[in-house]
Amino acid sequence: MKKIVKIFISILLIIFILILYMNYNDNHYSSKLKNKISDKTKISGIKYINCYDGYYIVMDDNYIYLYDDKYHELLKEDRILMHKNTNNYDIIYKDGKLMYFKDYLKDDKLIYRYYNLYNYELIDEVLVGGSND
Repeated sequence: MKKIVKIFISILLIIFILILYMNYNDNHYSSKLKNKISDKTKISGIKYINCYDGYYIVMDDNYIYLYDDKYHELLKEDRILMHKNTNNYDIIYKDGKLMYFKDYLKDDKLIYRYYNLYNYELIDEVLVGGSND
């Protein structure tokens, strides 16, 4: 019985250590990305950063920027024009425009939702996985 308890506690400890390692790795990646963007551009005080489909979406206190993979500025817009991101969606660049993005599972289906950055209205909903039954 003691052997089973020791094995169970060991497995829980290993799982806990792996979770901590993944969290550390994620935080390290985020800070490394922020430092790289700060070094290669003139942006300081980065509040939000997202890398999506070869583009970097970066936000500071006043503006939202779009950079390509070579750190060339493609877009710079005033944050006042953006709708407040009340649901904490990711910001992506798709089809030539910035938009909010949410993915979620419903039953056995993976669904992508795209929202307008300026009025928070649903642009498109795409069923990625599962069946349409």
